[in-house]
Amino acid sequence: MINLRLPLAEIKTTQLFGQNFCDFYQQMGMKGHNGIDFMAEDGCPTYATHDGLVSLEVDSDGGQGVNILDYTNLFKTLHYHLKSFAVKNGDMVKAGDLIGYCDNTGKYTTGSHLHFGLKLMDKLGTTLNKDNGYLGAIDPSPYFNMRYDGVAIKNSDCFQPRAYHRYYRPDVKRNLVNELKTAAYLATKLKRFPTTVENNAAIWGGWDWQSIVNDSMFDIWSQLTKDEFINKKQQPFN
Repeated sequence: MINLRLPLAEIKTTQLFGQNFCDFYQQMGMKGHNGIDFMAEDGCPTYATHDGLVSLEVDSDGGQGVNILDYTNLFKTLHYHLKSFAVKNGDMVKAGDLIGYCDNTGKYTTGSHLHFGLKLMDKLGTTLNKDNGYLGAIDPSPYFNMRYDGVAIKNSDCFQPRAYHRYYRPDVKRNLVNELKTAAYLATKLKRFPTTVENNAAIWGGWDWQSIVNDSMFDIWSQLTKDEFINKKQQPFN
């Protein structure tokens, strides 16, 4: 059975499995992108998505990568284009452990991000189905069911931004009256009913409606609270 955490604290996908934004996938003999690309700034920490054995990889195409092999469930995950490692060959890691820092290493990359891959393997760790058109990789999307820190999420929500997941949890005491009042107020400003992300950002993230209606600020307020961004000087995807 494959159960995965998300590999980063803030989630925004830039290229899904199988997409073809560039023709070099065909040049490499593939049908399309053989993983999922996540936005990640230079130095952004990435975390183990499951328990397993570490195997480091350095090559001219993928750059520096951390592979984690699960010999019980016979699959492995791949974190590519890393700047540096927080683990070494042969380490046993647990889901959620820090394993490295993102960057732009490798030949086939145009900017700092995390390439995340998933492959089935045999008991020796050899990749299966290498002729499937993706060098043995399969789409990781159906297997994400937790945030990077282990909080359970619905798979259908796995690519939602941090504001979506941060507040709608069993351990958060909700005030439905306040939620409805805030939603009604935002609706007058947005000229439509607000999304869950927008409402959460206004209620628990501390963001004002002027920021929320500013499309250029979406990557900030959808990921961080106003206090994290203004007072603690945190940056999303970093």
